[in-house]
Amino acid sequence: MPILSRTFYLFSAIHSFLLGLLPIFIPVILWDKGLVVADIAWFIVLSAVGFLAALTLWDRLRARANWSLIIGLSFILQMLLVGLLVWDAQWLLISIGALINGAAGCFYWSTQRILFQAITSDKNSGNTFGNFQILVVFSLKFGILIGSFLLDSEYIKSLVLLSFSASLLGFYLLHNLLKETDNLLTQLQPKAFSLSKILAFKDDFHSKKIFMVDGLFLFLESYFWVLTLYMLTKESLMKLGLLIVALSVLLAVIFFVMKRVIDRVNAQRIYIISIFGYALSWFLRGELNLQTDELTLYGGMLMIAFLSSFFRLAFNKRFYDIASDDKPIYYIVSKSYYSQFMLILFFSLIALLASIGKDPLNQLQILYDLSIPLVFIYFLYGKKKGKTSGL
Repeated sequence: MPILSRTFYLFSAIHSFLLGLLPIFIPVILWDKGLVVADIAWFIVLSAVGFLAALTLWDRLRARANWSLIIGLSFILQMLLVGLLVWDAQWLLISIGALINGAAGCFYWSTQRILFQAITSDKNSGNTFGNFQILVVFSLKFGILIGSFLLDSEYIKSLVLLSFSASLLGFYLLHNLLKETDNLLTQLQPKAFSLSKILAFKDDFHSKKIFMVDGLFLFLESYFWVLTLYMLTKESLMKLGLLIVALSVLLAVIFFVMKRVIDRVNAQRIYIISIFGYALSWFLRGELNLQTDELTLYGGMLMIAFLSSFFRLAFNKRFYDIASDDKPIYYIVSKSYYSQFMLILFFSLIALLASIGKDPLNQLQILYDLSIPLVFIYFLYGKKKGKTSGL
């Protein structure tokens, strides 16, 4: 396997494991500390602020090809986040902790996207993302199994020690690989982008509109849907962890079959089908409740997981295929700026609206129903004026 590919997969595997240990449970941890839906929405708002602040630093380090420092900071920020998550100080967690959460997300996701783009082309993006999904399943879910057990058993010190040790080991392994990878990445780096350059971004594929809504759905899934699953499993961390792992293993089998096919079939048809499926997944989220019988409940969860993952596979293939056409780094960085800025607006509004209702599960179900019309904006992605792109 080429050095650059090994760097991407190792970076993704280690960070996925670390995310599974504790950060994936952030909405549950916030909930157990007494925060309500509106408070969690404000936490997401501050996380987006932290992401945007960190992005300016990340972009300058990227332009200088200072990958050792970038990867080092990704692990340092992760360790700081874990420390704040287990520290019993609510005010610190929802202020400084939220900002660090955003900064950690910036250094992880931005770096991962650049590495992914560097190892793909339009002929293998679906297969590569499928491989990435399978890797995440095993690495992230292994972390979730351990993290949910340690959290449920209140082995907090062991959890922190394991997270810190994995971070240090990860940096050591990647630092050695970077000695061979640096030259490959240095050749691809444009200078850092100014705010005026980001604001001037435009293309023929309606990308800016997609950037604006995509962050909303990603955070609805990673925060509010995880919280919904926690409520539906009657607030059992171990049961939640086992459920996520079981769903993911089943999906890994499906994606192992699908990942090569998606690069050979009609991409536009697959993409359209995946959008309808994604809209259905949000409708189903709004229908599941504590009165749903177990067979329907878990069957619905599996269907939601499949439809969401299928959409992400089709969407990410399109995203990286379009990004590869012209200026991929400019495209990827612009996506981050627009998505995070809109997160601040969207979740500020959600926080204000959520403070009105009383039943938290019902609040989330209404939010899922309201989000369904926005799914259809994805139909615009890849369409040029007067014709549909063959991407």
